[in-house]
Amino acid sequence: MAVDLNVQDDFNTIVDAAEAITLKRRASAATVAVPKAWRYSSLAQPAESGMPGIAQSDVVWQFAWPESVDPPRIGDSIIDGANECWTILSTEVRGAKTRLRCVARNLRVVNQLDDRIEIQEAIWEDSGSGPEIVGWRTLRAAVPARIQPDRTTIDNTATPPTSTATYRVMLADDTPLDHNHRLVDPDGAIYQLTEYAQAERIDGLPVATVIKQPTAS
Repeated sequence: MAVDLNVQDDFNTIVDAAEAITLKRRASAATVAVPKAWRYSSLAQPAESGMPGIAQSDVVWQFAWPESVDPPRIGDSIIDGANECWTILSTEVRGAKTRLRCVARNLRVVNQLDDRIEIQEAIWEDSGSGPEIVGWRTLRAAVPARIQPDRTTIDNTATPPTSTATYRVMLADDTPLDHNHRLVDPDGAIYQLTEYAQAERIDGLPVATVIKQPTAS
């Protein structure tokens, strides 16, 4: 029995083991829902001998894409059904310009982002003597991150002497951060932002330099 097959439009119909994904634009909250995508192939490379974790975790995705919507760009992200995030490294148009092939990398796995932090944004009010912070609200919750001790600065001139611990926090979130933001870990520890560097390379992640605030007694 003959079957009429439209290869331009029937990709979603004929592909088995497809899954729903979400495309997230780089440095933006804008998303595009993709009802069916196909993990064409995957590559997971373990770290060097004696080192923990995964050195590389890549997937080749294929999915239909309407010409009326701006195509994915390098640096955009694919969010799968398990909420894993894959950063697009390359794109290729196939299937008479109706299907895309994207190579994407899971930077969360590669960089061992095992922590979960909350990004908070300051609430400002002017009581008459100038703007001041009166509270904080959650901007992003449960952001995958990796908190690493960086250095400790000791002030022996203070009475008593003090120590200030500085940390580097690698983030799976490209929201630009500044003096209006702070980070909070699952234990409630607060980290004051001193520097923020967005990754220039698409295969890197933003890094925040922070100071851990003293615990209230």
